[in-house]
Amino acid sequence: MEINLKKNADAFVISISGSLDIYTSLDFKNFLETNIPSQPSGNLHVIINLEKLNYIDSSGIGMLIKQLNYVQELQGKFSIANMKPAIEKVFKVAGLTSYFQTIGEDEYREKYAV
Repeated sequence: MEINLKKNADAFVISISGSLDIYTSLDFKNFLETNIPSQPSGNLHVIINLEKLNYIDSSGIGMLIKQLNYVQELQGKFSIANMKPAIEKVFKVAGLTSYFQTIGEDEYREKYAV
């Protein structure tokens, strides 16, 4: 797994490539909690870009849920962008498509691509 962070005027964009699974989910947690301000600000927006994510398992999904809760505790907004159809199918089967705010490819490219 590779993780990259880009900050633009509106959001922290965290791009994940490879796999988010039992072997890498703690790396993701540590990266996010190390690189996102831990003080509630009210205008924090974290976007997880899954454009290059090839695989996710239940541990990865669980970690996304934990990080959603972490960002919400900071009074921030947490979104997922650019899910591939196979990844989106996992979210649908797990009943999580309404749990996460998602950003489509067009909106992501227009507002958040950096």
